[in-house]
Amino acid sequence: MVTVSINSNGYNGHILLEPNLSLSWKINTRIFLVISIITLFIGLHFYRLGGWLVLPFSGLELLLISTAVYLFFRHNNHCEVITFTDNKVVIERGKDSPEKSWEYPRHWSKIYIEEHGLYDIPKVSIRSHGKEMEMGSFLGYNDKRLLIKTLKDLTREFQSYDWEK
Repeated sequence: MVTVSINSNGYNGHILLEPNLSLSWKINTRIFLVISIITLFIGLHFYRLGGWLVLPFSGLELLLISTAVYLFFRHNNHCEVITFTDNKVVIERGKDSPEKSWEYPRHWSKIYIEEHGLYDIPKVSIRSHGKEMEMGSFLGYNDKRLLIKTLKDLTREFQSYDWEK
């Protein structure tokens, strides 16, 4: 998911990049609660019929499901924030707060687009002074196209900005 916040001057702003998660954490916990209740009723039914061994395996199943959902959500719940200022481009990555940050001088930075990346999804990179970094590697095709359009508009506005104001 690409969220764009550009200032009125057209050359400064933020781009927030997030993976497209199908369900939020709240919905995931509700689904897990429903699965847990159903599993508990099934386990209790078999326990009443004399199949007491079903209960420990039901508990193990719930433990595995909850661990898998937690690990998946934790791994995919991150974002990138690309900030354009007058003099620099700052890229921050992290889960709840910026964990890593890269800074590039805006005047010397170039945006490179490789049209046929993995699964024909374009690859977008920023380069400056021998350093290169891919942006939005987790984005899908449509989100990557929106990112490319936004970056082109931002850099076009930046190049045509009247610096004599």
